[in-house]
Amino acid sequence: MKYLFLFLKGLLIGIGKVIPGVSGSMIAIVLHVYEEAIYAINHFFQDWKRYFLFLGSLGIGIFVATILFSNVILFFYHHYYLWTMFLFLGLILGTVPSLQKNISFQGLKLKFFFLLFFLLPFGISFFSFSEFHMTNSIFSFLILFFLGVLEALTMIVPGISGTAIYMMLGVYSFILDLFGNPFANLFWTISFGSGLFVGVIVVSNFVEYLFGFHRKLFEVSILGLLWSSILYLFLSVVSYLNFGNVFGVLLLFVFGFGISYVMSKQ
Repeated sequence: MKYLFLFLKGLLIGIGKVIPGVSGSMIAIVLHVYEEAIYAINHFFQDWKRYFLFLGSLGIGIFVATILFSNVILFFYHHYYLWTMFLFLGLILGTVPSLQKNISFQGLKLKFFFLLFFLLPFGISFFSFSEFHMTNSIFSFLILFFLGVLEALTMIVPGISGTAIYMMLGVYSFILDLFGNPFANLFWTISFGSGLFVGVIVVSNFVEYLFGFHRKLFEVSILGLLWSSILYLFLSVVSYLNFGNVFGVLLLFVFGFGISYVMSKQ
């Protein structure tokens, strides 16, 4: 029964991972499995049978939810772009109050790190892969490996929106399609999965270290990335607004904000 509940929790985390703005790691925190999962990854061989069952049950749930929901999100993204984007913006912005309330900006060092990570995504946006055609080549492997590492980063670090980062890089649709159809091109899936595996190991150890020794810097950096993502996405869609659609998209924005705000408060 314990592992069934872990599977169900994995389903919820996986749904949160593919719904833009709803951080899967934040849901893991709410469900009280985040710290245990980080510890299990970092100390797997101390009790590998126990951690294998724990991570396996959780991971299968995440995998199933990711495949089932990615195609749904992709459909709405392609056919109802403006409305979907404002729902995403609401979902992302709704997580800010709970993250920001306990963060202090006292000291020049904390302000510097906030500004640095606020500006970082705008720098990343210059390296768009949207024009690059993925093939079964070494260069494609390296790009997909990098995107897998990035997925691990956005999946493990609470508050970072993988949606916004992927949109800045121009690969959001590609990633959702890969999630929804992982067996369509095994080379792409293995390339991405290799980066994800390496990223999970490296990032989980790094996060454990940061939480222990540099928590304040870690928190302001996350907040800087989050505010930058919100501003970038808003600037990318504001030109589509007109008198005919503004009321509907604002309703979706408020709806998305309300959902993620309530979830992040739990």
